[in-house]
Amino acid sequence: MNSNLSRLTLGIAIIALAACSSTSQPGRSTSLGEDNLKGSGFLADIYPQMKAGDDGEALRLYRNPKFAASSSFVPYTKVLLDPVKMYGSPSSKLHDAPQAQNDAIAQGFYQQLREQLGKDYQMVNKPGPGTLQVSVAIVDAQEADTSMKAASYIPIPLGLPGAKAAAMQAVSHTSGKPPFTGQVTIEGKMADALSGEIIAAEIDRRVGARRPVIGLFESNTYDSWSDVTEAERYWAELLRYRLCMRRGASDCVKASE
Repeated sequence: MNSNLSRLTLGIAIIALAACSSTSQPGRSTSLGEDNLKGSGFLADIYPQMKAGDDGEALRLYRNPKFAASSSFVPYTKVLLDPVKMYGSPSSKLHDAPQAQNDAIAQGFYQQLREQLGKDYQMVNKPGPGTLQVSVAIVDAQEADTSMKAASYIPIPLGLPGAKAAAMQAVSHTSGKPPFTGQVTIEGKMADALSGEIIAAEIDRRVGARRPVIGLFESNTYDSWSDVTEAERYWAELLRYRLCMRRGASDCVKASE
């Protein structure tokens, strides 16, 4: 009876947790934090105008002071979304992934952005009045080491888990991400589609989050690109939320981590 109950409990846990996944921004004092963001060239002459973001903001950002008021965003009712580009520097880990995989990552991000922005804006394919032009590039991405990531959840003999946890925590605090997880860095800008004037720009990075104990049963633990695609989902939801807030709306939906 107890054996059957245990199997049933385990089955429920697997089903309940199969879709769970999360990402986070790396600590700003780590090797993946702000000081490591040199810029890929995608944002061209915007880099000198960027500054470190505050907590809850992108790692680096630029906001055009001319668009500080909510009333500046109210006239915009359309979005021209450029295809998401893969814009890796020579040192980017994008070059280690197959082209087909890079294409899938870029297209997946484009679809996430289009889906979210399409909830509030008319999506168009050419510049016009009242149109925001959104341009995004993935400048670095690294898949998770799924075999090692899964193995890192397996309990080890009594007396050692504390040492194991301390070692994992030390790596996370130094590098900015838990061992074996994935990471992705993007650069993006938003402009008035007619004038080309830059409204805002940012550089941000997210890494996979580690979930002790239950992580062994998450299906995403075994998907090497799930950390990247989950970060893309979060950024798409976040862009919709921020635009909603900038318009001064009252029904804005926060992005879920």
